[in-house]
Amino acid sequence: MKKTLCGAILIFLLGGCYTPINNSGVATTKPWLEVSGKKTGFDGKQYDSCYRFNVRFWPQEAAENIDLKDACISACCWRADKEEITLDFNKNFEADLAIHGRARKYSPAKITFTVSHSNLVNTTKVTVFPKGAVSNNGLVKLSYKEYENPARLAQIAKNAQTLAKANSVTSTPQEEPQSVKQRAVKTPKKSSVPKAADTAKALVQRQAGAKIDNFFYHMNKTYKQQGAVFLISERILHARAAAEPDVYTVSCQAKARTGIDVQNLRASTFSCGLWTVNITAGTVEPDDKRARLIWGK
Repeated sequence: MKKTLCGAILIFLLGGCYTPINNSGVATTKPWLEVSGKKTGFDGKQYDSCYRFNVRFWPQEAAENIDLKDACISACCWRADKEEITLDFNKNFEADLAIHGRARKYSPAKITFTVSHSNLVNTTKVTVFPKGAVSNNGLVKLSYKEYENPARLAQIAKNAQTLAKANSVTSTPQEEPQSVKQRAVKTPKKSSVPKAADTAKALVQRQAGAKIDNFFYHMNKTYKQQGAVFLISERILHARAAAEPDVYTVSCQAKARTGIDVQNLRASTFSCGLWTVNITAGTVEPDDKRARLIWGK
């Protein structure tokens, strides 16, 4: 009798901490933890579930350092595959400082989510470290300090001036000396093109990747509101050289499967924008309507 009474009290106390039941029929300990699907055994007990953190960031730029899909923010993750997620806001700090000459260092540097489930009370629990890093309404509020690399900033300014002068100068082509032609044949520059294109794509991924993830996250929510299914998969980037030196145009497309339900899906391709990348300056700018919408301009 005593054990039964203790068990009832425990369930009552735990139940007071739970938020309303999700669409999957599972309760959660935080309003921003969503459970969209579950797997149960023959005994009816849950052994896996697909969860998502419905959180937002302030400042919003902090999300640019996070892979929102991998972090189970823009897409749900199966608990059997990922029970612990760590958001590392400073993982790109050194690279950003070296490339752009400016970078932010956030605090807390990392936030860890640990997800577990209790069949006893049909509840999925999430614990956060450091405690209090996420508010009850899902706001991840960070502080930050900005750092500068004076040498890199000076180099960027110099490169920009050189590029501006080169674009303003118009001259007629002159016949190259034979020795120069011979050297050009011996040391072709074609091998540098793929590397430059890869750099352009990497800059788009770094600077616009989080915004693109957020765009498809909201598209997914719209599909759900309409009772449809939207499953995003791979994102494909193509880079081609522009007329200006060290400038590339990068197109972004995402493969997805959509339909009225999971049994009736068809392959679709969605544009995620056209982007102009200046490798020398390390800048990325939206170049069409979709890119400007994603960027927020």
